[in-house]
Amino acid sequence: MSFRMNTSRLLLLSGLMTTALLAAPISETFTGALDSEANTPGSVIVEPLVVTATSSVTLFTTSYGGGMNLNGTTTPAGGFQPNVTLFSSTGFALAYENGQYSPLNGTWDAYVTDTNLAAGSYFVIMTDQNNQVSASFTGFGGLAPSQFYTLFTGPGGNSYPDVDGNPRDANYALNIQASPLASGAPEPATFWLVIPALAGAAFFMRKRKLSLS
Repeated sequence: MSFRMNTSRLLLLSGLMTTALLAAPISETFTGALDSEANTPGSVIVEPLVVTATSSVTLFTTSYGGGMNLNGTTTPAGGFQPNVTLFSSTGFALAYENGQYSPLNGTWDAYVTDTNLAAGSYFVIMTDQNNQVSASFTGFGGLAPSQFYTLFTGPGGNSYPDVDGNPRDANYALNIQASPLASGAPEPATFWLVIPALAGAAFFMRKRKLSLS
C-alpha cells in the first residue's frame, strides 16, 4: 500500500488551517437596567471582551438619546448618561467616555473607540456618569468581575441625573463591536506555528516520493 499526497492537497490543507485561524469580528448588544447609582452590585455593568487579533473596537450606547443597536433593535431615549470605559484585564483604563457626546445621535450617549487594540482579554465597564472609580483606584486588585462595583463610588439614589440635573431612568443599551484589522489573514503568532508543520509535511512527501521511485 502506497501513500501519496500531492501539492494540491497540501495547499488545500494549508487553506483549511489558515481559515480555521481567522479572527472573527464581534458584534454584541447588551440591554437591561441599573439597580442603583451608588456602590451596590447592580450599579456597574461588566462585560468581558476577548479579541483574538489586533482589532478596531467601538463601544457605544443608545439609551440616553435613543437609536439603533448592533442587533437591529431600537432603543428609545430616556436612559441615564453613561460612563463607559475599556479596561485591560488588570484594570488599566485604555479608553473611556463619560457620556460627553455621541456622533451617532448627537446626545450624551457614550461613544468609545480604540482603533488598534492588541489581541487579549479586556473588560468593558458601564455605569452612570456620577458613579466614578474611587480616588484610590489602582486596578482591579485581584477582584472577581462580580466585585468590580466595590471600586466605584457615587452619590447614590435612582434618579440618575445627567450633567444638567435632569432625572433619567435606569435603562441601558450597550453595544460592543470589534473588527480585526487584518481581515482574511491569520494571527501572526499562530501563523508562524503553522509554517513548520506545512514544511514538515512537504519534506515528508518528498522523502516518501523518492523512496517509492
